[in-house]
Amino acid sequence: MRRRYRDDERAELLTEVSNGRATVAEAADRFGVTRSTAYLWARQARATTGTAGRKRGRPTAAFVELVARAPAATGLAISVGGATVEVRAGFDAELLRAVVAALRGGTA
Repeated sequence: MRRRYRDDERAELLTEVSNGRATVAEAADRFGVTRSTAYLWARQARATTGTAGRKRGRPTAAFVELVARAPAATGLAISVGGATVEVRAGFDAELLRAVVAALRGGTA
């Protein structure tokens, strides 16, 4: 005779699998469910949610929408005395401080 599983039993097994705490086979053994039934549940859950039943340690696919934004300013000009220093993205802040201090006649 076939065993009938409650919804909460199924949900608990799928939670273990989807959280990466167990593979489908490990969860099936732990909860006393046949592996074929557990794989069926995982396949059905994947079809509806796209998450349950993934293998442990395997990243979940993520979909990202890229949105263009206005271009950022390309640089900044700093004038100290008669000198002008152009600063661009990714500059070394400590080096800039040292250069400005040197142009002022001081030390960094």
